[in-house]
Amino acid sequence: MTFTLKCSKCGIELPETNLQESHDVPCYMFEGANRKEKKNKADKYGRRRLCKKCHDIYEKTLPAYLFKTLGKATQERLRTLAKYFANKYFQKRGDNDT
Repeated sequence: MTFTLKCSKCGIELPETNLQESHDVPCYMFEGANRKEKKNKADKYGRRRLCKKCHDIYEKTLPAYLFKTLGKATQERLRTLAKYFANKYFQKRGDNDT
């Protein structure tokens, strides 16, 4: 027997297996030795059941919102760190103009 639940954002009713649990404060924002430890910390701030579409939007909107609340110097530092990460991730060397 399949239970149906509503997405907390858009209200669409879907089978329980098609909804994703989304932490209000994502696990990646916590330090911890492993995923379970981070998940336990994130659970204290609450979670919601979201459809995949709403979950994907939330995952992208939250960092953008947080970024806008930071000062200009911090934003510039984060851009520099992001570029460093991109170069390291894609193994590019010496291309700082893209």
